[in-house]
Amino acid sequence: MKTAQRLVLLLLLLALASGCSKPRSIGELYEVTVLVDDADWQEVGPQLEELFSATWVTPEEEARIRMVRADPGRPQEALNRRNLLIVSAGPASGPVGQLLESMLKPEVRDRIAKEEGFLFARDEAFARDQKLAILAAPDPVSFRRQCGERSGEILDLFEANDQAAQLERLYRSMEQTVLEDSLRTSWGFTFRVPVDWFLIQQEEEPRMVRLRRLYPDRWLTVHWVAGDDSLRLSEEGMREVRRRLGRAYYDKDYTEPSVGRFGVSSLGQRSTTLLEGFWGTDDYIGGGPFLLWAWFDPKAGPAGRTYYIDAAVLHPAGGKGPFLHQLRTIAGTFLGNRDELAAGFSEP
Repeated sequence: MKTAQRLVLLLLLLALASGCSKPRSIGELYEVTVLVDDADWQEVGPQLEELFSATWVTPEEEARIRMVRADPGRPQEALNRRNLLIVSAGPASGPVGQLLESMLKPEVRDRIAKEEGFLFARDEAFARDQKLAILAAPDPVSFRRQCGERSGEILDLFEANDQAAQLERLYRSMEQTVLEDSLRTSWGFTFRVPVDWFLIQQEEEPRMVRLRRLYPDRWLTVHWVAGDDSLRLSEEGMREVRRRLGRAYYDKDYTEPSVGRFGVSSLGQRSTTLLEGFWGTDDYIGGGPFLLWAWFDPKAGPAGRTYYIDAAVLHPAGGKGPFLHQLRTIAGTFLGNRDELAAGFSEP
């Protein structure tokens, strides 16, 4: 084995044996470092690019999860990345393939050859707060098929790792428990409020609570309707809800009708309908992306409630994606019915 591969194996053994002495992982949230040999990249690179092709609805295209390919000739330099994906689409042909051979037991390699195993994941394999995933197949055709079938599962691994880190960062400087309790008592719902957010609006009609954070400007609005309002959860129906919510705070707010995306999305542990799009104002040169989630909760109140949570960003000077991730994380802590409120917030 070449010197570089010996070093990789040594680092692996040290990491597996060292426990809490592992170094802290490095890398941005919602960024995945990919280790794949050149020969495999030629075969399955387009599939990997498609895997990470999802974008936000923003003025300039921004990836939801950014893929960064590491130098396959020096795999040891990537082993401390917080989100690490190691890829093999056939027999070992280079340093990355040799690394995988040293990591995987013979019985695991047999499962891969029989297409009985493809995705393998481990926490903190080489560094603290790290998510390691391995995608391995006997040949490129098998890799492309299995990667397509399990794309959502692969992305969920990394998103869950980063959402946990984002929760810890948002609330490590304390949170506004008094405001959280006030929302619970006054309105029958609550969510975790970071220390640097503030309440700017709460109204009985149109049943709306709005919180805001500055630098850059972003806000969350909770709106609810008694009973099942799900007939309005069409794309046009939700656009109308978004228009009303925007104008309830600023009467010149509008929603761009020709831009957006509509579908089913998870928020925390619940399934919701999600509308993504652009908002703007007539008086000022301003606007940006918004996310509007909606769902019916039969356990909320005597007749149930249909909840709408709107999240929006105003940040002309830079990227919006990191703040949309943050807003989604905060909105994901929402508790809206008696069972959820009784259970309380889960630990980050």
